[in-house]
Amino acid sequence: MAETKKAVKAVSAEETKEIDFGELELKIAKPTLNSDKTILVSGNFTELGKNIQKVVDRYKGTVLTEDNVDYVKTLKKQFVSLRTGIERERKEYKKVYIDPAENLLKSMCDELLRIVDEGEKALGDQLDEYDQRRKDELTEVLNDYVKDAISKYQLREEYAAQIQLKKEYYNKTQKEEDSIDDINAQAEELSRKQKEYDAGVALIQAECEGTGFVPDTYIRELQYKSSMEILLEIKADKKAREEMKSKLDAGEKVTIGEPLEEELAKAESFNSKEEKETLRERVLRVRYKPEQAKLMADFFKKNSIQFEFIKTDF
Repeated sequence: MAETKKAVKAVSAEETKEIDFGELELKIAKPTLNSDKTILVSGNFTELGKNIQKVVDRYKGTVLTEDNVDYVKTLKKQFVSLRTGIERERKEYKKVYIDPAENLLKSMCDELLRIVDEGEKALGDQLDEYDQRRKDELTEVLNDYVKDAISKYQLREEYAAQIQLKKEYYNKTQKEEDSIDDINAQAEELSRKQKEYDAGVALIQAECEGTGFVPDTYIRELQYKSSMEILLEIKADKKAREEMKSKLDAGEKVTIGEPLEEELAKAESFNSKEEKETLRERVLRVRYKPEQAKLMADFFKKNSIQFEFIKTDF
């Protein structure tokens, strides 16, 4: 503590009167351009910095007394004013020189970029049009290959429409023969599916022949069932009809409402909307008088039940 006191000295009122701080105001000159195209910003930065440093060095570490405390308070106010003056000069310089130059530069560059964008878009549109023409011409060629494949594999319209012109066909690196091979591969697979469908139709028609069953009722199921599943279904329907006919011939009363009641019980347990709205298809045999035909048709229509009348007898 004793050593610290020795290192610190007080400043008397007489000493403060002898201090000359010089100019304490920042002045920045108009910017100029150097020969190397760099901007020169000049002013009294160095002189002002030296004067401020002189004050700082003089009063840093001093002990205030009754003689110098008022002067130091005044000096501190000068520092506050100095900071305010420096900030004001910096903002004024920016307002007068930097902002206008920046705004002008931005405006000029924006105009140049507008012209560049216009040119870039125009060239891009031309390239897009060129590429589209190339694709259109290639599409004509590919469609000829599709027609050849349809003819080769004898595809019907519904299967021929499933052949796709894939995205990779239009790549510039795509080889024409690879596209042809792929189109033929598609056609071959569709031909297999067509033959499977036709075979299924033939089996269903043969199974329904002489039964009074309408083949189309079962053929529609080929969209989501295999032909084997449908054939088993037809056999089951045949068996059920024969059992019913035997009961009727024996004079027994036949009730056909039970499957619908079971279906209703299932429907009440369904949770999802999809389950509830799934369509079921059943083949019913209904006995009615001629005058009841309209009544029955009105009932189905009123309740939005899809139906078709099939002329058949036991």
